[in-house]
Amino acid sequence: MTDVIIASIGQTEVGKSRNRKFLKLTAMFIFALLILGCNFLSPTPTPDVRPIVDAFFSGSAYLDINGNGEIDSEDTPIENATLIVTLQGGFETGGLTDKTGHAFITVPGGVDYPVTLRMEAPKDSNLKLIGPSSVTYPSDEPTEFLFTSK
Repeated sequence: MTDVIIASIGQTEVGKSRNRKFLKLTAMFIFALLILGCNFLSPTPTPDVRPIVDAFFSGSAYLDINGNGEIDSEDTPIENATLIVTLQGGFETGGLTDKTGHAFITVPGGVDYPVTLRMEAPKDSNLKLIGPSSVTYPSDEPTEFLFTSK
């Protein structure tokens, strides 16, 4: 019976030694998986990338020739009126109308909406704006402004 106990103890010691090596290898393997898994399994944050695009605005100025208070085919374009775009935060930029009464403004790098567009009469003119006083953009309404000389 003593031989059996000794043999059993010897096997137990050998088994413990193998179990320790196995446990160490398993622990190292699990640790490695955890570290690698953190890189592969954790979601990669998506950057908030917004394209930087220019913003374009236009407006038209007309003289109310027939005095009806509406823009129609009889009204003539006004050259050198100033279209002004007011951005959020108060920054303003402007441009003059051409001989067709149209003004075009480009704001580099885009804008936060809404913005306000307004038109001023040409300098040293007796023209008065009769409508609209301003347009909030984006808008479904055209950015057309009507002036009178009366």
